Amino acid sequence: MKNLISAISDRLSGKKDLPIGILGPYDNSAFKAILKAREAGWITPVILGKWPIEPEKNIEQLATDTGIGGIRQQAWKMLKAGTLLALLHTGLLDQGLLSFIGALLPKDNNAAASHVTLFRSLKGGRFILFTDTLFNRTPGLREKSCIVLNAAQLARKLRIREPKVAALAPIEIVNPSIPSTIDAAALAKMSERGQLGNVILEGPLAMDNAESSDAAIHKGILSPVPGDVDIYLFPDLESALLSAQFVSLACAIPTAECILGTMWPVVINSGTGSVESWLCNIALGLLLAEDTT
Repeated sequence: MKNLISAISDRLSGKKDLPIGILGPYDNSAFKAILKAREAGWITPVILGKWPIEPEKNIEQLATDTGIGGIRQQAWKMLKAGTLLALLHTGLLDQGLLSFIGALLPKDNNAAASHVTLFRSLKGGRFILFTDTLFNRTPGLREKSCIVLNAAQLARKLRIREPKVAALAPIEIVNPSIPSTIDAAALAKMSERGQLGNVILEGPLAMDNAESSDAAIHKGILSPVPGDVDIYLFPDLESALLSAQFVSLACAIPTAECILGTMWPVVINSGTGSVESWLCNIALGLLLAEDTT
């Protein structure tokens, strides 16, 4: 089975040297990944700020003394002008970064930022997406519909033509006292009526009947989704992030992350911060950046 970096990069169209802006404090692992991505012909990095880089590395730096707020404003202008197609942000996910990401959203009431954690299943090597693993703490029905749309866009870039989505809840029965079951049922009806695009969404599903078609049939659930899930939509941030961390750390499975829903891709790394994880995230961001060229 191909490693995760190769599996993602195989989906790239072959466009070369996409300009990407680098924001945040110097990070050695991120810098090594940036150099590898440049050597592979993926990106032309532009560092917005001042990193301690030797001149022979031949990387453009646009130094500024305006602080991180001014750097982000400069990045915004370059994105709008088309001189950058994506951003890579090092450092912590603080309130300032969240506000900046909000400014990158389309001016649309149906738009929301979300985050996906991607890995390859041990059963056959298929891509599996967990969402939302970073942003929306207690998403309501509107946010969940945006999260599904965002994840489905990435899934199709990964050549999953008709993503199957499991809207997870603690139980598979609609219970008025458990809001996640009501949201999942509403999303399933929205999917049935084509409101979520070309996806097949089933819910509410508990994890056992999402993972096993036999378990689903035993509960009276007849659907193509159980046992064949591409996107797991979790009811809240806590369950999503803990599940993603368990897969990555306890099961030692490589993962990639990406921010979705913004007009331009933003690459971050909330996981191990290794060179390999940064490379995976860069490749995932470039899949989305190709839509802006």
